Amino acid sequence: MLVKVYFPDGHLEKPIWDALITAGYKLGKSERGYLIDVDHPMLIFKQVRPQIMPLYIEIGKGDGAITGGDILENWKLKMELENVVVLDFLPLRPTKLVVAVSEEVYPEVKSIEDFKAVVGDKKIFIASEFPEIAKEYAKKKGLNAVVFDPIGKTEASLLPPIPEADLIIEVTEFGTTLKENKCRIIDVLNDRVKSVFIANKESLKVREKKEVLENLLTDIKEVIESRNLVSLYFNVPDKESLEKIIKYLTSEGFDPTISPLAKGAAAVHIIVDRARVKFLKPVLRGMGAKRIGTSPVITFGD
Repeated sequence: MLVKVYFPDGHLEKPIWDALITAGYKLGKSERGYLIDVDHPMLIFKQVRPQIMPLYIEIGKGDGAITGGDILENWKLKMELENVVVLDFLPLRPTKLVVAVSEEVYPEVKSIEDFKAVVGDKKIFIASEFPEIAKEYAKKKGLNAVVFDPIGKTEASLLPPIPEADLIIEVTEFGTTLKENKCRIIDVLNDRVKSVFIANKESLKVREKKEVLENLLTDIKEVIESRNLVSLYFNVPDKESLEKIIKYLTSEGFDPTISPLAKGAAAVHIIVDRARVKFLKPVLRGMGAKRIGTSPVITFGD
């Protein structure tokens, strides 16, 4: 039995590829290949654009896929998805779905209200790879809009001379590409667009397929989540200090590992979010912790 999973291209490709490599998968593909080799007897990875994945899963051409929440929402507005199940969201850095105009064409426009005041009832053109979302947005804002899909490079539609679009609705992470092309964000539709792992409803009824999909999802999530974690370890020279430190750590929600050392001291180990280390270290030092150190960690399971 084989389990076919659609592997994303674009900005999702590298983080998913890196996560699987770190989790122990061996991957490989030719320069122009669409099938990704994987050292798993049941898995087939096929690389396609995330924009088409919900349709493929809906019509049963694949068992699972990694796509964007905005893409899934656009398909839900277009048609009823009876066979697509969201297994989970992936803990990747969220992107934003924004509305932008050309600074050169509309230099005074700073908001969607400004834009409406400038164009009035005039017919405008909106370019977006999320045409259903764009249509809904235009209707909500009272814009007399023609919406079209530019098939990639959406921001290019705004560039003069004679731009193809007046507005674009586009995904961005930091807004760098938009700024480089002199595009100004004038509205935000969603400031936390997450990546999702979707599956075919019928595939999940097959125990073997369900297990492979869930294990693949877990492997990806654990590696990504672990990137913000570190092992924090230190020595405690006396029993009194150790008791204080254990009491403090358990009150903070940790379950420390305590290992006796040859000369009577103890070694303590916890797994902690990297951002908390700078606050924990001075407290632990004040309680008697010595030789505090950290190292990267990958956790598997709860």
